[in-house]
Order: sequence, then structure tokens, then C-alpha cells
Amino acid sequence: MLGSGNGEDYKIVPNSQKKWQIEAYPLLLKELRKELGADKLITAAVPGLERDMMAFTPKTVPDILDSLDFLNVMAYDLLNRRDTVTKHHTGLEGSRAALQAYMDRGAPPDKLNLGFAFYVKWVLTERCPDALNTVGCPTQVLEDADTGADMGRTGAFSYHDAVPLNVAESYARAQKEGKYDEEGGGYYYWDESESRWWTFDPPDAILRKFPALVRDMDIGGVFAWGLGEDATGFEHLDAVNKGVEGIQEGGDFGLGDSYAPKGEESHARKAFRNHFEL
Repeated sequence: MLGSGNGEDYKIVPNSQKKWQIEAYPLLLKELRKELGADKLITAAVPGLERDMMAFTPKTVPDILDSLDFLNVMAYDLLNRRDTVTKHHTGLEGSRAALQAYMDRGAPPDKLNLGFAFYVKWVLTERCPDALNTVGCPTQVLEDADTGADMGRTGAFSYHDAVPLNVAESYARAQKEGKYDEEGGGYYYWDESESRWWTFDPPDAILRKFPALVRDMDIGGVFAWGLGEDATGFEHLDAVNKGVEGIQEGGDFGLGDSYAPKGEESHARKAFRNHFEL
């Protein structure tokens, strides 16, 4: 990916050979803005993991945002094959850290959009020492040490996909027995019989992010990857829409009194209200 490093081939073409892109990326965006004009919407999807944000520094982020209308923060795939322990791939606290990392680098909150994932991920693990606390459990080796290639020990599928037969029984158990991690903020399930860790966000987990992140961090909006991935039921999209309505209307997001709005109208609520009243 231009300007970000840590691409698919990062073991073959090291980041040191792409360092020039860090300064080139804002210059490219500046030229795009000049050619397209001020009335065109220009955005970028940007990494959710801090280890992938080498192009987004306190120096470059203000320059980048001089040319862009907003950043779509990909707060998903926060667990990938470069990890060695289980964690939530789109958890609330991981999402918070992603947004905060851009704010710390100079991004105004109202120029950040939070990404939601309309898909499920799994990784194979070693034996978890504590079957009751499987966050942080050692994974199996997920990528080739020399090439970075996928070892076939992790996978994903969207809600629109047919569930792969080789994981169907395990996924059924995850749907039935999965639970919400109040500390990290995400649904998970460790299938002890297959040493398989599942991480996903059902509608309830999506709704929780609206008061905790969209409202309380005053960010500008939300998006999802992707619309087709939630067909044909669209229950996750419905949850996102319900969360947007909660921001617009100052409701309780369908989660009870503890999630009621705080204080005066936030930047996020204003942004959502103004956008939908256009």
C-alpha cells in the first residue's frame, strides 16, 4: 500500500526500500487535490494497527489532511497473521486505540470515520493454558518466517458467504456459545476441540461502539467493509443505522440508560445531523 509499508510482500521487499513513499504520499494527494478541485470529495482508507502507520506521523498527518476530506480508519483485521497471540480483530478497545493514534498524530476527530467489519475471522491456536481466559492465547505460526506467506492457519468469511464446510461446526458453536469481552470489547469463542479462536462483532457489539467511540471521541462518521458482505439479512447494517440514529437523535442506542448521551451536543452529533439534513 502506498505510503504505509508492511504490505503483503514486506519480507521480500522490506520497508526500508519504501521509505521514500512517506514523504511522497502527501505530495501525491496535494497534486490530486489541485487537479480535482476543492469541490470533489477525496478520502483515504488507512491502517488500524499502529505498527502499520509509519507513513502517518505528526509531520505528515496534517499535510495529508490538507488534501483529504476525511480518513476511513480500518479498525478491523487488528488480528492478522503477523500476530502471535489471540485478540479481537475489530474490538472496541482496539478501535479506540486506532482512532486515538491518528488524533495523537494531529488528525481532528471530525475528520476520522470508524470502520466496522461485516465478516468473521478465526485463527488456530496452541493449547490455551487457561480455557476460561483465552484472550492472549498463543497462536500457531500463522506466516512463513522467511517469505511472510500465509500458512493456512487463519481464515475469514463474510456474513454473505456460505460458511466453509471445514469450519461450519466450529462456527455454529461460536455463534451459540460466543461471549462478549467487557475488557477488550468484542465477541469471541475458543473452540477447544479444534484449538480455533473466533473473533467477530454481532449487532450488539456494533451498537456498543457508538456511545463509547463515535459519541465520546467526537469522531465524524462511520463506514463498513462492506455492504455486500452483510447480505441478505443486513442485520449488521441495521445495527450501524441504529447507531447513527442514536447519534443524530441523542437516544440510548437501544442499550439502556447507561449509554444515554452526555452533556451538550457533540461534534459527532452535529456532523451526523448536518450530513443527513443536506
